[in-house]
Amino acid sequence: MQIKVKDFIEKIENQAYRHETILADKDKEEDVLQNVDQAVFPLIDKMVDAISKEELAETELVIGDGEDRISIMLETGIINLPFENIKRVDNFFDDLEAEVPVIVYFIAKGRLLNESDFKIMRVSPASEFIKDHGQKTVALAASDALNRILANRESAKEE
Repeated sequence: MQIKVKDFIEKIENQAYRHETILADKDKEEDVLQNVDQAVFPLIDKMVDAISKEELAETELVIGDGEDRISIMLETGIINLPFENIKRVDNFFDDLEAEVPVIVYFIAKGRLLNESDFKIMRVSPASEFIKDHGQKTVALAASDALNRILANRESAKEE
């Protein structure tokens, strides 16, 4: 899957992409941790469906709310910046008419994940993601992020 840089920017700015959110109750954190593969499967499935239709997409699993909200996301992008930073994307390209590959990125957000409460990671080109490349990486990255957040929160309680 390829897209012109300017077309990507325009679609994201106009919110012309698929956005799907799955909500998990805060009291189900343990269930999600015990079955991360199962918890992220709907994100992966929705992303594969969007890519197969040549659509840009953002899929999100939300656990909890308020200060303890955790988001596990997949986004199609052209550089490792989330959709919310679309205004900065053109800084990284000399030619906005250039066709570039669409990449699937894993994003995690949550209090005490790390210093920035944020992580973004390249998973694979979209064309490879739909062939099952990178999908195990998503489950591992989600498991790591969730475990890190919960361990850091537990440590913070003890201090």
